[in-house]
Amino acid sequence: MDNNDVVPVFSKRRKRETSMKPPLLFLCHRMPFPPNKGDKITTFNLMNYLSKRFDLYLGSFIDDEFDKKYIDEVKAYCREVKFIDITRKRYLTSGLKSLMLAESVSTAHYRNEELQSWVHEVIDEHRIEYLFVYSSGMAQFIDFPVYKNKKRVLDMADIDSDKWRQYCENKPFYSKIIYAREYKLLKKLEQKILSEFDAITLITDEERDLFKSLSPKAFSNKIITLSNGVDTDYFDPSAQFDHTDSPLAESLSICFTGAMDYWANEDAVVWFCEKVWPLIIEEHPALIFYIVGGKPTERVKKLASIKGVFVTGRVVDVRPYIDKALVAVATLRIARGVQNKVLEAMSMAKPVVMTSMAQEGIALPTEQKRLVIDDEAIMAQTILNLVSDNARSTAIGEENRKWIVDRYSWEGALKPLDKLYPRKDRNDSTS
Repeated sequence: MDNNDVVPVFSKRRKRETSMKPPLLFLCHRMPFPPNKGDKITTFNLMNYLSKRFDLYLGSFIDDEFDKKYIDEVKAYCREVKFIDITRKRYLTSGLKSLMLAESVSTAHYRNEELQSWVHEVIDEHRIEYLFVYSSGMAQFIDFPVYKNKKRVLDMADIDSDKWRQYCENKPFYSKIIYAREYKLLKKLEQKILSEFDAITLITDEERDLFKSLSPKAFSNKIITLSNGVDTDYFDPSAQFDHTDSPLAESLSICFTGAMDYWANEDAVVWFCEKVWPLIIEEHPALIFYIVGGKPTERVKKLASIKGVFVTGRVVDVRPYIDKALVAVATLRIARGVQNKVLEAMSMAKPVVMTSMAQEGIALPTEQKRLVIDDEAIMAQTILNLVSDNARSTAIGEENRKWIVDRYSWEGALKPLDKLYPRKDRNDSTS
């Protein structure tokens, strides 16, 4: 999944009032606000959707100092919250612990006695029957025999183990052993959860079908698609947004959006700058390529030395960059699930030149399908053609906007949760 560095402002905060809504435990690996990167966009919308139907008891970690200012925003959606600060915790330490415990690094990284105690307490005190977990590393907190009769669902989004298998194939030989170990341990964990929980949800039908093919047929009915959506009111070219952090006013530009400490995004922009951008800038020397996203790695920062390439770092609002761009690019070569960057750019009425990996799980209108390209030279020429043909770019963008509004709203995407967690009021005898 991709990561954007958007910090939207939500002016409508719901009041916590006495209600007869049933309780639901919601665990996720990082605070679901602000919705400024792929998984946080998803968990925010999950929180928003579920909070309308249940009293949420949210447990999560804070891994970024920047997020601490938004704790009250999250509280507005929940009956009770529990945050654990792990901003100083490093994966290297977790990796060493995982070696001793023979478990995955992600499981070791999120192991926490304080959160575990809180989980047990709130489930018992509030008689919580519905348990929802986002990310396989969080499943450990409800993976106990005492909870076997409760409704347990893991939203895995994409197949974590297979992602590590991909990483293994693309990493140097000296790190393959580490990635292969994580792949095998996560695969074992995923199958254990599948056998014990009521359901595992995945972000696309393709991911669902792949996981089914990797799993015993007896559990196929537990594997369900829970797709991503996009906030079409927020990502709307006619919306009002702050231009104080906008790109250069007179420049012609294209853009890539994403959290730039995420390896798949780093790989995507490095490949683009090395293989495709030189072909573009040779023909159109005035064009600018914006790499928009927080925490750029040193490898990404070095790309700013290339003619026409700007690395922004964290921005207040990504929309001005998309709005200004003639074309958005999504050049991922390793990806799982639905890419939010693609949905958001399409919602902003932009043509999106993307790789086939970035397109995975997203149905596209006819003209946009022609912009799914893996060949470097063809990709460069396609972008140049779109930059020079404003009428065609505008037509594709308008079709994209309508397509997203009609098919990718969050409310529709998360409807399968209603079947997984049929609502029963607190005064129901089964509550």
